[in-house]
Amino acid sequence: MVTRPGEKPQSVGMVATAKLTATRVRAICRQTRALSAVASSVVPRITTILRTSCPSVSLVQTSSLLNFRTDVDRRTVGADRLANIAEAVRRFGKNVIVADFGTAATFDVLDGRGWFIGGAIAPGLATLGQALSERGAQLPAVYPEAPRTLIGKNTQDALRAGICGGYAGLVEHLLEKLGARQRRVVFTGGDSRAVAKLIARKVMIDPIWTLGGIAVLGALNIRESSK
Repeated sequence: MVTRPGEKPQSVGMVATAKLTATRVRAICRQTRALSAVASSVVPRITTILRTSCPSVSLVQTSSLLNFRTDVDRRTVGADRLANIAEAVRRFGKNVIVADFGTAATFDVLDGRGWFIGGAIAPGLATLGQALSERGAQLPAVYPEAPRTLIGKNTQDALRAGICGGYAGLVEHLLEKLGARQRRVVFTGGDSRAVAKLIARKVMIDPIWTLGGIAVLGALNIRESSK
């Protein structure tokens, strides 16, 4: 995210984590002519690149100022999860579950007081498929899309049935236990749309939800540091 005088923080596009380099970060800084930049990273290599390549960057951290109160061990909570809750507070104030589907799937809960009370972390949808392929000598890699039936007629369809059918059960069970009947449910992350198609529950889908939360926390901390 970047900011200029009199403007709200804005996104300058997405780059896959594996492809992000110091050269790319410096190019983004030159392109935007940003006076300040806000970033969130849970990958140590990327954190180092951001710190060394963009002097104006401010990283969302466990010690950052928040727009909400917590009942969790903040030392162990990833910056992406804090950003997701920050956006939930900005948009709705209270009673929200934010499920973020990427390499891992995080389910975080904002309670009726507007407090972040914790959540759950599970494998991501694609991670399950990858793990089966890597650990099963004769199991092929498959794209985890829902088959027409859960009774697969070949190995590929059987894998899809098990991965997608099982994942739907995992997601539905966690949402139920986390109080989804009394709360708004937001899906974000790269696999959010794919996962939403697997379950019967209606949810709000916003693939860039986390960016909004980074902007919220970035603006809050920049204002505080300028006092």
